[in-house]
Amino acid sequence: MKYLLLIPDGMADWKVKKLGNKTPLEVADTPNMDFLAKEGACGLAKTIPKGFKPGSDVANLTILGVDVRKYYTGRGPIEALAKGIKGKLVFRCNLVYVENGIMVDYSGRRIDDEEAKEVIDALNEAVEYDFVRFHHGTSYRNLVTINKDFNDNVKTTPPHDIQSEPISNYLPEDKELAKLLIELMETSKKVVPEVTKKANMVWIWGGGRMPNFPKFKERWGVSGVMISEVDLLKGIGRGLGFEVVEVEGVTGYIDTNYRGLAKAVLKSLKDKDFVVLHTEGIDEVGHEGDAEKKAEAISIYDEKIVGYLIDRLDLEETRIMLLPDHPTPVEVRTHVAEPVPFLIYGWKKDEVREFNEFSCRKGRFGLIDGLKLMEIMFAR
Repeated sequence: MKYLLLIPDGMADWKVKKLGNKTPLEVADTPNMDFLAKEGACGLAKTIPKGFKPGSDVANLTILGVDVRKYYTGRGPIEALAKGIKGKLVFRCNLVYVENGIMVDYSGRRIDDEEAKEVIDALNEAVEYDFVRFHHGTSYRNLVTINKDFNDNVKTTPPHDIQSEPISNYLPEDKELAKLLIELMETSKKVVPEVTKKANMVWIWGGGRMPNFPKFKERWGVSGVMISEVDLLKGIGRGLGFEVVEVEGVTGYIDTNYRGLAKAVLKSLKDKDFVVLHTEGIDEVGHEGDAEKKAEAISIYDEKIVGYLIDRLDLEETRIMLLPDHPTPVEVRTHVAEPVPFLIYGWKKDEVREFNEFSCRKGRFGLIDGLKLMEIMFAR
């Protein structure tokens, strides 16, 4: 038996008045996901444990059976795993666009890789501390390492959570470490605009010490492959002992190389028992707050990923699980901690005939803890 886990980031949503009081998933054209739901079993999964913010890091670790209450240290360190970067402390460092003190765009107005790297190089030349180093990631998603001991438990806020809000209300809080992060952000206001017109500062958040995740194969007995467009999931994959497959031409948006991602899945399933495909674009559109565009993005995903794969897989020998990691409602343009719909093909069928946030409530599994998803996936 082969096992495939599909994670369309942020696909779940709320009902939208503009869409006839339906969710983007309900109005999207999704014959392929509906087929898997109809021929499989469904439910809702709680992927954000109580007390945790609804980030993709926490949600995807939970889906993959990692108890974040024991193993989570922060988002930045996980992304550092993907790049082979080490530091006493690692923070995520977004290139952002702020106007009149308001967070306008958490993605630096879609800054491209080349410009982003130039910005990171300029920041490293400008920084005055030898224990601070900026690292280029992908587009607006970058890292900063701090190789100095701090005992502070600094509080930071993801920039995608504060769009249209005054940044002064969300600056890092605590003692000396918070002061350092604010100083670095203030310095960036002078450096970044000299390199690019898209972003105009950095926003530092999601930091912590390097994690030590349990190995997936030791627990579940299968070798895993991680395919994703973003360093966060690649870092999770490396931390769990997965093979991480790179795909050319991916963008992390809805213009990505869908064919390349799907082909990578098919190739990986020939050699490995378990493959995870995580895609980012639907979540990005959710952050933009465009309901119609999100419905279109879901339709594209259904056709170019789900449809492409089920037309080419041996469905008699493949178990497929599909779920978003968390909802990203267009109304609020950020993540929320509500349960997400999931389906599993290769189980005895239930009465669900469509895959969406409401039909899946009637599925065989009801509402479950997200930590139990891998138990369901590999159950005999």
